[in-house]
Amino acid sequence: MKNWKIRSAGVILIVATAWYLPWALTSLNRSAPWLSIPFAGASLMVAAMTLITVINHWRYSRPEPRPVGQGEEPEVAVVIPTYGEPTEMVYRTARSVLAQDYPPDRITVVISDDGHRHAVRAIVQLLRHEHPDGSVVYHEPPERGDPERRGEAKAGNLNAALEAIEAGESPPPFVETRDADDVVGDPSFLREAIGQLVADPKVAFVQTIKEAQVSPGDPFGNLEPLFYRKAMLAKNAANAVFPCGSGLVWRREALEDIGGFPTWNLVEDLQSGVEALRRGWRGLYLPIVGAVGESAPEDIPNAFKQRGTWAIDTMRLTFWGKKGGLNLRQQIQFAELGFFYMLSFAVLVFAVTPVFSLVFDVYPLIATHTEYAIHFWPFAAAVELLLVSLSDGLPYEDLWRARQTWLGMAPVYVKATLIALLYGPRRKPTYRVTRKEHVHRWYWRETMPHLLIVLSLVGGSVYHVTTESLLETADLGSLFWAAFFALGFSQTVRNSWYGMNAREGLVTALRRAQDRSVVARALISLFSPE
Repeated sequence: MKNWKIRSAGVILIVATAWYLPWALTSLNRSAPWLSIPFAGASLMVAAMTLITVINHWRYSRPEPRPVGQGEEPEVAVVIPTYGEPTEMVYRTARSVLAQDYPPDRITVVISDDGHRHAVRAIVQLLRHEHPDGSVVYHEPPERGDPERRGEAKAGNLNAALEAIEAGESPPPFVETRDADDVVGDPSFLREAIGQLVADPKVAFVQTIKEAQVSPGDPFGNLEPLFYRKAMLAKNAANAVFPCGSGLVWRREALEDIGGFPTWNLVEDLQSGVEALRRGWRGLYLPIVGAVGESAPEDIPNAFKQRGTWAIDTMRLTFWGKKGGLNLRQQIQFAELGFFYMLSFAVLVFAVTPVFSLVFDVYPLIATHTEYAIHFWPFAAAVELLLVSLSDGLPYEDLWRARQTWLGMAPVYVKATLIALLYGPRRKPTYRVTRKEHVHRWYWRETMPHLLIVLSLVGGSVYHVTTESLLETADLGSLFWAAFFALGFSQTVRNSWYGMNAREGLVTALRRAQDRSVVARALISLFSPE
């Protein structure tokens, strides 16, 4: 698929970057190196990231449908690893697997229970009763810490289930992995995904779109439309698709070739794809909805935890992972993932720069307003044009929501990058399972950096407007960027009390402090209902 809009926007951006960047680097404010040097580094980082993005999105690839014919369906094992998820979720997920457009007698559902719960055993019995033509198996992996277990957390669970499958008399040639809270989306998921594997023996896995049940407006950006509807098509063109954990079907032979699900990273998704690609296998992306999460993180700690885990895994791969065997196009595709998270350092630099300009009259560049406008604004417009072209076909609201998520996660991604760097290749942080339920309260501590940035930008803008002539001496450029970043970070601030009204948020915060403050206890009695 040729992307004329993206290619045109990319060429314009390259020209604009060549016009802006050399001028900016030679115009740095040498009297304020504490600001100008980070600004220069951030600018170089943006230039590198946008160039990589242009290269990676030069071509998209959408595979031709190749569904398995009726009566020709091969056997498949569907592994549902579970560890403490609500049993109702596990039941709905397994039932959706057996209810799709694929013969139940060709499906073996393996519910691998890392929690060793009697309630999960009961669900298996119920599913067997409801679907006598299907096969539903209850499996218990070795306890965590058992020397026979290959890997902790989800990877260890999956490896134990895979070993059980391979120990059977005639193990199925294909293995699907499905999170315990992800029901089947498109009813033709298995038929379409396995059809691609049957058609091309070099395809190791097929990844599909993951969606989730989210609140109106998707305030936490869980649907990721730019990733699943655009970026994955670009990765498909470069054979750089990687698994995303669910809505995923593997060729069992490929899993055996890479030694099962890798345990080096926090989760197995990204690393397993890299290991397959390094060995010459192909990964394929099929743009149909294969999984719909029954729950997506919609409270700040859970959202930070999930995306922080993804960031740590990606940065561990970027800094320390083995990538030998990947060709140049694949290397550049995976480099984009690392640059995406490292760009968070640049986001924080750019976000605080307007404060110094508006309040202290300190700029990272020494230039007149005219010189700045001539060089910078074409570059900024070109970046915007590229982003709009990348989201072509999607509502602009999706792009803005994605940008708010990127901005709001910047402190989380910076922390994750530093953790990945400092822990090194032989140590990894402890993995925690993402909660399947929301815990709504006012998370003001977790979002304090965001709040401080917003207040500084708004306060700096108010100070500047009240002390300068808006039409004559005001710095309109800095005011614009202050407004942009304030609006971007404000979504995370609003999410800090998501699911609560203002009074509930205040009362909850005061209750947490009531043991330390007599005034707080007095205010609780004032605001609490009877």
